[in-house]
Amino acid sequence: MRKVLATLALLLAPVLASPAQDLFDQASFYLEFYYNGPSTLSLKELTARYQGELERVCAPRRESCPYDQAVPVIQRMIEELRDNHTYYLSPEALRSARESRQGNAPSRTLRIGITHVPIPGSRDRLIVDVVEGGPADEAGLQYGDRIIAVNGRPLNELPDENQAAQFLVQAVQSGRPVVLTILRGPERQRLEITLTGREINLARFPSLKLRPDGVAVLRIPDFDAQGQVGRRVHELVREAQQKGARAMILELRGNSGGLLNEMILAAAAFLDEAYVALSDRYQTERTEFRIRDGRLTITRNGQTESANLPFLARWRGPLAVLIDENTASGGEYLAAAIQKARVAPLIGVPTLGIGNTTTRPFNLINGGALSISYNRAYFADGTPYPERALPDIVVQSSIEQLANTGRDLPFEKALEALGIRAGNR
Repeated sequence: MRKVLATLALLLAPVLASPAQDLFDQASFYLEFYYNGPSTLSLKELTARYQGELERVCAPRRESCPYDQAVPVIQRMIEELRDNHTYYLSPEALRSARESRQGNAPSRTLRIGITHVPIPGSRDRLIVDVVEGGPADEAGLQYGDRIIAVNGRPLNELPDENQAAQFLVQAVQSGRPVVLTILRGPERQRLEITLTGREINLARFPSLKLRPDGVAVLRIPDFDAQGQVGRRVHELVREAQQKGARAMILELRGNSGGLLNEMILAAAAFLDEAYVALSDRYQTERTEFRIRDGRLTITRNGQTESANLPFLARWRGPLAVLIDENTASGGEYLAAAIQKARVAPLIGVPTLGIGNTTTRPFNLINGGALSISYNRAYFADGTPYPERALPDIVVQSSIEQLANTGRDLPFEKALEALGIRAGNR
C-alpha cells in the first residue's frame, strides 16, 4: 500500500518546467494553433517527437535547462516543415528585422556595400549584389563584376577562397582607401576602382538606372522598409517616364519579400488593379487589399476603409520581369500578379516557392520570435496565388558562367524580349 501511495504521490507531484521547456511549449503552441502553411505533417506528432528530444537534451538539469538548449531543438522541428515562411528569429535577428522595417539598419562596421561569392576553380570573388547608395554603388561597381585583386594583390595568390574573402573584408575595415581590380562584361574590361568603407544603412530601397539604349532598369531588392518602398517605386517609374525611357526591365532577382502593403503599392505601378486577399487557417479573418483608379481600399471582415493615393504613377510601356530561385514572398506575389494580368513576360527560373502564404511573427519569452505561415493569399477572382512564379521564358544562369564570360544571360534575354539588342549596360 505504501508503494502504491508513493507512486501516486510522484504522479501527482507538480512538474517543474525549466526555461527551455517553457520556451519550447510556447513555440509548440504557436505552431500547432496558427500554422497555415503548405506542410501536411501532423503538427501534434511533430511537437511531441521534439518534446522527447528536448527531454533528452535537458536530462542532466531538468529544472534549470536554459533557453539556449531549446533553440536548436525548435529550429530542427520547424525545419521539418520545409516552409521558408516559418522560421526562428534570435533576439539579434529580430532586432535587425525591426530596424529593416523602419528603413534604418546600421551596419555597425565599415562596409562598401556588396555581396560577393566564390567562383568555382578560382580565388576571385564575384559581385552578386550592390547596396543602393553605398560606397560600391557610388563608385560604379555592378552586378557581375569579377574582383581579381585587392590593393594590387591578386586574389589567386591566396591559399583558399575563405582567405580571399577575409583579405577583402580586412582591407575594407582598415578604414583606408581600397583599390579593387575588376573584370567587367563580355569584353572583360579591366578596371581599377578606389573606394573607402564606411558605416552604411543595410536597409534596401528601390533604385533606377537608365541605360544608354533607353531601357530603364528598376530594381526592387525587397519590400521591408515601411512607407519607403511602394511610394519610391512610383517616384522611379515617373522619373523613367520623364527621362523618356522606351522600355523597362523590372529586376526582382533576389527580392526577398517583406511587407505586403509595400508590395501591393509597388504592384499598382504596373497593374490597373492591384489586389490581394488574405485568409487565416480558420477562415475567421479575411482582409482584402485593392488599389484601383488611384484609390486604396482595405476591407477587414466586412469593414471597409479607403484612401486616395495621389502619388501613383503607371508604367504602360514595354516591360520585362527578371526572376530567379532567390525571388521570394512579396517578390513572388508581384511577379505572379504581373504574369496573371499578362502585362509582361517573366524571365529566368522558377522562384523560391513561398508565394501563397504570408508570415506573422510571434514573440517568444527569450526575446526572439517564431515567424509562422499565417495567411493564404488569393486573387480577385478567388484563385489562390501560386506557390511559386514560373517563368514564361526559361533562362538558366550560373555563377561560373557569369564570372567567366561576363554575360548576364537572363538580362540579355529580357532585352531581346523587349526587342532591343544587348549593348552597353
